[in-house]
Amino acid sequence: MIQTDSSSLTKILGIERLLFPLAALVTLLCIHIFPDIFSPTTQLAVLGIVIVVLGLPHGALDPWIAERIGIRNNPQQVFLFTFGYVSIATLVVLIWAWLPTFSLLIFLAISAWHFSGDWKNSITQPLRLGAGALLLLMPIGFHTEIVMIIFEQLSGENGSKLAQTLALPTWLLVSAMGLFAGCAACHQQWRAAFEFLMLLALSYLTSPLIYFTVYFCFMHSPRHLLSLFVMAPPQQHSRLVRMLLTYTLVTLLLGGVLWWLWSTLPTDTLILRLIFISLAAVTVPHMMLIATAHFKTA
Repeated sequence: MIQTDSSSLTKILGIERLLFPLAALVTLLCIHIFPDIFSPTTQLAVLGIVIVVLGLPHGALDPWIAERIGIRNNPQQVFLFTFGYVSIATLVVLIWAWLPTFSLLIFLAISAWHFSGDWKNSITQPLRLGAGALLLLMPIGFHTEIVMIIFEQLSGENGSKLAQTLALPTWLLVSAMGLFAGCAACHQQWRAAFEFLMLLALSYLTSPLIYFTVYFCFMHSPRHLLSLFVMAPPQQHSRLVRMLLTYTLVTLLLGGVLWWLWSTLPTDTLILRLIFISLAAVTVPHMMLIATAHFKTA
């Protein structure tokens, strides 16, 4: 059985604080030394592998959150929670197939709100909501042509037009994120200020896929998972690990169904849709659960 005492958690939290800066710096260094190391195919391969290993576990502890707020504590509740979760995820995929551009826009909007939670304990809500929006707008503005191709693969021709619409001027994006970093620094939130500047550099100097991979897998997902381990009593940590592994595997199996449904698509388009539409499918019920938990514990 895995045991995690308070000193171990303190060490893990210390590592988490360094995880994103180190990953960002290593990525920037690799791109500077080996500018051609990440071909489009390599980027997709790296994105897929890292998302599976470090990104998918992000929502794998949702059943534990549901138990904690009292909506998954008996067989009937387990069935209703599981049925509702899977139904919402399936509905997201179906709506995406029906209204792909609208679905992409809504996914971007709710993702901005969700990602803003990475700084919920350090900066004010207006500041973090702005930062969450800039997280997604920066790569669109800095690499519009690349994002147009990605959005077209995800949502057709109108997806490309959406990228053009959301592409803000470079000077505005740099100024806004610099302002947010300055505001965080004025409130002595040095970690948030540094992360804003690192995200700015990463989004400007790397491709959108690499940028998203580093942010999602080395900041957003670890921060969420570790917050749950800190919240849980030490005697439950081994159960959380088992739950994390089990539900990550289940998500992969459901992803296999989508792979079969989209098997006729070009490989690049197939991988992009598997990653981002699958993430959308699990993100929506995940965010609804987080909002419910926040409401119940407020």
